[in-house]
Amino acid sequence: MKVNILLDYLSSLNDEVESLCIAVLFFSNRIFTQGSKSVMNIGFSTIIKVLSEIATLDSSQIQRIYLQHGDIGALSEYAVPKKNVVSLFQQQPLTLSSIYERLKQIADTIGSGSSKDRKNILKGLLIDSSPLEAKYLIKIINGELRIGLTEGLVEIAISKAFHQDLGYVREAMLISGDISKVVLLSKRNLLHTMLIKPLTPISYMLADVMFSAEEIINYYQKPLICEFKYDGIRAQMHKSGQQIRLFSRNLSDLTNAFPELANVAFEAKLSLSKSSESLSDIEDFILDGEVVAFQDGKPLHFQELQKRIHKKNLTEQVVAETPIIYVVFDIMYFNGESLIKKSIKERKETLSNIYFKEPIINSIYGLVNSEQEIISMFEKSKDIGHEGLVLKDTDSNYHPGKRGRYWVKLKKELDTIDAVIVIAEYGHGKRAGVLSDYTFAVKNDNNNNNSISNLRISGKAYSGLTDDEIHQITKRLKSIMIKNEGTRIIVKPEIVLEVAFDSIQKSNRHDSGFALRFPRIKSIREDKNVSHIDSLQKVKQIYEKQTYIMSKK
Repeated sequence: MKVNILLDYLSSLNDEVESLCIAVLFFSNRIFTQGSKSVMNIGFSTIIKVLSEIATLDSSQIQRIYLQHGDIGALSEYAVPKKNVVSLFQQQPLTLSSIYERLKQIADTIGSGSSKDRKNILKGLLIDSSPLEAKYLIKIINGELRIGLTEGLVEIAISKAFHQDLGYVREAMLISGDISKVVLLSKRNLLHTMLIKPLTPISYMLADVMFSAEEIINYYQKPLICEFKYDGIRAQMHKSGQQIRLFSRNLSDLTNAFPELANVAFEAKLSLSKSSESLSDIEDFILDGEVVAFQDGKPLHFQELQKRIHKKNLTEQVVAETPIIYVVFDIMYFNGESLIKKSIKERKETLSNIYFKEPIINSIYGLVNSEQEIISMFEKSKDIGHEGLVLKDTDSNYHPGKRGRYWVKLKKELDTIDAVIVIAEYGHGKRAGVLSDYTFAVKNDNNNNNSISNLRISGKAYSGLTDDEIHQITKRLKSIMIKNEGTRIIVKPEIVLEVAFDSIQKSNRHDSGFALRFPRIKSIREDKNVSHIDSLQKVKQIYEKQTYIMSKK
């Protein structure tokens, strides 16, 4: 039913290309394309201030009404009819294009005084809106459309509306990550032109989790590629002629954070013979690898990398204080040819013929075919300071955007969970006045439904962060506060933590039904957002596997 309604609407926009592209972004709970540098920078508190200014309601009334409705979109719908200000200009009906233009204007407003300017643009937009328009406009801005649509349903509607094979639509989506481009090519019957090409990031191939060497060997029963699991930032490196770009898992541009990588990437050479005496230039490539903070032959803590990412002015001193390497473990494109349909064995062979200069290096890997070989490699990984192992089926292709058992992780803790903070509490003693205790949640299912209703609490952590990190995260948490309960605050689910733990137990205290035992914060995952957090299904799998393993001892 939802798909049919959506395809009828998309079909009605057939002659309005710009509106069509904007519509599929909004329906996918996005404003800008994945990887775009545009950021709204409109927080919950700003929306509340705007509503209190345009309506005959004070801030306490606004808060009371919000708590009553539990939805900022519904609050906006309630407040806008009570507005006591009007536009100085004749009000024109809002269109998708006019809305998008002003949202882009908000995102582009930066620098001194920008906060006030962004607020005024939003204020004008709400003044021009009807109550229902205001409701969904705020839901879109807040990233909480919550109308029961997922990106997968939008893809189905696109395939039906423009008579395209759903498989081709989804493959194009995995390659580009840009649903506005996919709908445009679908409309023009040009999906076949969606090809992997350098400087356009593609979705990452993802690994599943297994819990013991025994389980891995019993499952595959064949030799596997085995390499270290690095504690860094997953990054694609793209080269096209004289251009180099580095993209994160969110498909955001990281190039400026790691200038030393771009400098040496141009010097990569292809060996034309086994003797390595004849080398040639490389025109283009797309590499998959990990940026790791690394010094004196040992990996540094993941949080050292955060210093590089958050610096607006990356000085030589900062670069020197946090040296890095880029460990290349896969290649998806090389000298004009896509390699994703080739086996990883073939892709590794291509990589072996490419010579990089440090800090770019090829990953160290080997073939393993027994429990003891995996355990030995695992111990070596731990001794060096890495997270564990990644094992890969030698015949596997590169599957953008998919998680499966072509690749599996074996980590040194029982595992870690990527979860999002939903509640933050004030600490005691030296932590008085700062938010230092964090209740975190996982997704109820594997769908890309990131609404609060789809989150399930699975524990609370208060150790693992430095004092500086706690002060920084306190500021961020206050900026996304939904409700102030005195000793604790309810926050918008935005900040992702990687949480380590000793075990998982069943619990009636949390709505997930499980609790992580002795949880500790391993890192704040700035490179991930709420769409990347783990699911309750993963928590259940770990619980079941640990029970099985303990029963074997």
